[in-house]
Amino acid sequence: MILNQLLKINKHNINKKIHSELSPLGWHVLHCIFVEATWIRSYFYSDETIVSKFKHLADATKINVNKRHLGLPNVHDLKTYAETFFHENILLIKQLLSRKIKKRYTISYIINFLNQHHSQHIEIMNIIISLHNLNFNTKFKDFAQEIYPKEYKFSGIEISKGIYKVGAKKLAFSFDNENPRHEIYLKNYIISKKLIKISEWYAFMKENGYERKEFWSAQGWKWRVKNNIKFPMNWVFKNKNNFSLSTPDGYIIPKNNLPVSNISKYELEAFASWNKLRLPHEFEWEVASNKLEEKFKVWEWSSNLFFGYKNFKPYPYKEYSYPWFNQNYFTLKGSSAFTLKDVRRESFRNFYQPNARYIFSGGRLCI
Repeated sequence: MILNQLLKINKHNINKKIHSELSPLGWHVLHCIFVEATWIRSYFYSDETIVSKFKHLADATKINVNKRHLGLPNVHDLKTYAETFFHENILLIKQLLSRKIKKRYTISYIINFLNQHHSQHIEIMNIIISLHNLNFNTKFKDFAQEIYPKEYKFSGIEISKGIYKVGAKKLAFSFDNENPRHEIYLKNYIISKKLIKISEWYAFMKENGYERKEFWSAQGWKWRVKNNIKFPMNWVFKNKNNFSLSTPDGYIIPKNNLPVSNISKYELEAFASWNKLRLPHEFEWEVASNKLEEKFKVWEWSSNLFFGYKNFKPYPYKEYSYPWFNQNYFTLKGSSAFTLKDVRRESFRNFYQPNARYIFSGGRLCI
């Protein structure tokens, strides 16, 4: 799967930094190689060869994102490393499965952890590929089409006040920030059944929603003006009314019923204000999740900051979640159309800063 991502992009762009907050595609490949080596070879076999070889390039806890484009192997070497080491790791895992090993983390847990870890990086690689398409593919005119604005009509699911459980269930794999499962109290609320659609977002634009300061938070308006934001990041206009959508698979024709994506939390808050509604708290989303429609098509912004649950304990290493509980990141729930099934669960918590719009993010609203 990781190797397939390499084939989607021009080899000359493999190590190109496409966004200030994102590492190059090649770095993500090397990082996944490094993480596998850390847990399979180093942790279980005390073999530091590959970890030592790539630590100065691929250790996310040591290498700042601004420097991750430096010194990366070329696409030929990356492909060779991935093919060789991933294959060897499968053989090493098979040996481990036939043994009784006394370690804090079992081989079964590490396999699940690596699947989840790689799944998240594969989605980020798809984000990067979509941005490369947006920046370098000039064929957007071939897919441009006019979309007619449609009034947003809220249709909600009522959730009664009460005590509910949130967080990871014991029978499934989970990350540290999904734990411990615990009880929370919610007041009565109503959450939208469906996601906001492209046609509904276009109505917001036609009503000059991006130009009307009264709908925006102070921070959101400052960000919008500074960056001249006028429409979702993946919209590319052929003319005033015709546009196409950028995806990891190239441009596609927009359709009225597609969920809007590649929007920041600031933009979604403005849309909510325009409709006299609000964003749901992540607990409101999770409690209602079994009744929601379209819940795995875009990452859905929550109103709350990303935080650690009471009695939170970091694992398998402190840096996985703990550094991000710093009052700068907000939670997103669900998943996107480009999220692998390993990550698709109600308790999963994604997190980004409120200005992020390169991710496949959208949302639904609440009363």
